[in-house]
Amino acid sequence: MKKIIIVLIALIAIGVSIGAVSAEGFSFSFGSESNSDGGDFSLNNDKLSLQGMDFKVPAGFKENESSRMVANATEAFGEKCKVSGTEFYNNDTNILVKVFFADDGDFKDLTVDNATKKTIAGHEGFITEKEGRMLFDYLVDGKIVEINSPDQQTLESILKA
Repeated sequence: MKKIIIVLIALIAIGVSIGAVSAEGFSFSFGSESNSDGGDFSLNNDKLSLQGMDFKVPAGFKENESSRMVANATEAFGEKCKVSGTEFYNNDTNILVKVFFADDGDFKDLTVDNATKKTIAGHEGFITEKEGRMLFDYLVDGKIVEINSPDQQTLESILKA
């Protein structure tokens, strides 16, 4: 009987420890995330907000929550910076939306190799067709927005927030 009580106490202690570790990353944000490094992410119905910029999620697309990034460190566009973004999918089609922002100031200009200058939904940027997909990069408020979509029509619908 004494051994059973000791085993039960040990199991309870292990359960409490695991529960505390699991709860550490839990958030009550219900659709939005942010962190102390300036990351900003919100998804409500078909509206995505990243770093204060709004995007429209096309009908039928669902978020791949495991792809969500909020202020992840990266070295993109030749600088150390952070990126917030996510991926949406509809069957075997996907869309990637990312916003890059610098830790110490703003991006001042943007050039993309092998790209064509184009204005889409009022945003002047650079479009590249790569492996049958459209990649559009543009600069706004010192941040670089990058959208990777299956075609230009989908790209335009994302930018009409």
